[in-house]
Amino acid sequence: MDLKERILRLLKSAKKPKLTLSQIARALKLSKKRTRKILHRLIEEGLVIRLGKRYAHVERVGKVVRGIIQIKRAGFGFVRTDEGEVFIPAWATGDALSGDEVEVLIFPDKKGELPEGKVLRVVKHGTVFVGGTYIGRGMVLTDDPKLGTVRVRLKRGRKLKRGTRVILKRKDGVWEIYEVNPDDYRLIELKYALPSEFPRKVLREVEKLSPAEDVPRRDLREEFTITIDPRTAKDYDDAIYVERYAKGWILKVHIADVSYWVAKGSALDREALKRGTSVYLIDRVIPMLPHKLSDDLASLLPGKPKYTFTVEVKITESGRVMTRTARFYRSVIKSWARLTYEDAQRMLNDEPPQDPQTVIYRRASAGVKRTLKEASALAEVLRAKREERGSIDFDLPEAEFLMEDGKVVMVSPKERLWTHKIIEELMIVANTVVATYMQKREWPVLYRVHDRPDLKKIRKFIALAERLLGRSFRHRRITPKFLADVVSQFRGRPEETLMNYLLLRSMARAEYSPINVGHFGLALKNYLHFTSPIRRYPDLIAHRQLWQLITGGKSLYTQEELVELGKHLSERERLAEDAEWELWRLKIYEFMQDKVGEIYDGIITGISSESLFVQITDHLAEGYVPFATLRGRVVPIPEEYSVLIFRKGEQRKLTLGDRVKVRVLNVNKYAKDMVLQLEGQP
Repeated sequence: MDLKERILRLLKSAKKPKLTLSQIARALKLSKKRTRKILHRLIEEGLVIRLGKRYAHVERVGKVVRGIIQIKRAGFGFVRTDEGEVFIPAWATGDALSGDEVEVLIFPDKKGELPEGKVLRVVKHGTVFVGGTYIGRGMVLTDDPKLGTVRVRLKRGRKLKRGTRVILKRKDGVWEIYEVNPDDYRLIELKYALPSEFPRKVLREVEKLSPAEDVPRRDLREEFTITIDPRTAKDYDDAIYVERYAKGWILKVHIADVSYWVAKGSALDREALKRGTSVYLIDRVIPMLPHKLSDDLASLLPGKPKYTFTVEVKITESGRVMTRTARFYRSVIKSWARLTYEDAQRMLNDEPPQDPQTVIYRRASAGVKRTLKEASALAEVLRAKREERGSIDFDLPEAEFLMEDGKVVMVSPKERLWTHKIIEELMIVANTVVATYMQKREWPVLYRVHDRPDLKKIRKFIALAERLLGRSFRHRRITPKFLADVVSQFRGRPEETLMNYLLLRSMARAEYSPINVGHFGLALKNYLHFTSPIRRYPDLIAHRQLWQLITGGKSLYTQEELVELGKHLSERERLAEDAEWELWRLKIYEFMQDKVGEIYDGIITGISSESLFVQITDHLAEGYVPFATLRGRVVPIPEEYSVLIFRKGEQRKLTLGDRVKVRVLNVNKYAKDMVLQLEGQP
């Protein structure tokens, strides 16, 4: 047994979890110098931690997890792990930089909104590209607050003006200038390794595609099929048709038949799989499929015959989905109306459409409106049924950006209309019906699974809900319906958005897997993604597998292949979400840059040992109030999600969810943070 093993065994088995250098050296009959050297190696490997003058095996003092760290300008950071976020105080970030994959020791029995921890070691450097500003003499002030200013290797003869924006690339520990005067989109593309161009081989394949095929299709072009999408949409995955029958409704959800256009194993297919998903960067998109396919050939454009894969199902007036009699077939449709969500809402309110993006074909207005009205009536029934079974509706505000010449002129919460919910309900039905059909026949496919949440996190959430509502939820079983009921009690209250957000953070992350564990959030036993194959690869897999099943063919994928595909596609989805979210934050802070000195209403969204986190509700911009800026003595009470401020004999208590007024003190767009000052301090 080597010395490292002997030290580890001692630290694991000793009565006391923490031992001094002298105790370890004496127990193993080693010199202090040699013992210290071996301990240093074990610390670098993340197996041992030093706490003051004592050493401990990490497994005895806390839980070790891996994740990606993001460090704020003030020095503290957050690590995103599969089990949620971990707060890292400034003193505990070690050598990690934003974007690095790190091993973190979570401190045991740490009470508060977020668990706290310490970086043990950097597993993998993730910061390959970083933005910065050239400040002269070969130095660049980077956007990463911890990295700070770095020296760069300049090519001979290259001259840059002070203040020039650059992108740096780290290679073999050396920083070099990779690009000059980039825009924010380019920075995000490079940082997240997003593919901007399609290989020539893929584009040549797309050029050869044609709409002629031998597969028979059901002709549904005479039905008043409609699409409802955002104003800025260019690819249309889904169309709907709803009609009444004696016992309820017949719903037809038509999905772009991407599986016809994209042959498994082709260069086009391999590139789509590599990308995994389209990435939506505010007013731009990095598509999973080339534009000729995503915006034209496969897209359900209005007024043109389009190939679709149809899910047809009957739904009773009570909301019962007749899955046993559901039918699936390839079809050809014509969309009689391309409606924006806003215009669809106007039509439901018997108002005329206004958006120039809306297209309704002549003599189709009455039929289109009839389809829309029936879809709305059906969605109301489905919505009620979903609430009855306990589906959790995370009604979180989404940022809407008004852009002019590449500049953000306004950021505000996007209005969630009833027409958004109509499409959501109908797509959930289609996805559920396909998943149920596949599950009953034990046919391999990727399910969209959402496991049960961590009980500790949920109990913390419930404890906060009890304090804010002034009531007890004890002796209640943790079910989707129970959690949905808790959230519903905040409807219309100032804390509504916060509680939706905190519940979402307490939940497991949805992912793709061939092992069907159900979808906790939707309270469904069977669920998959079928309705967006233009922008999501898992939906394309579902299309292929369903077609093979209903035509008596063989499965195109083994269970083992689907396990690996699920991991890859879940990771691609996370990467896309991170890229989208980072650009959102860049543009939100860009908007807030010229708001320094202004006062806003906000809500307390987090409390750490160093700061209050506040979201400015009008613009969804989150900043922090350092405790050092508060007048008086500050006492955080993590177990109560509160902080006490004592000054001149007076006391003020601030709690998660409280409404406050804050002044913007400083905004750093590229560090993506904002320092706030609490107004009306005692």
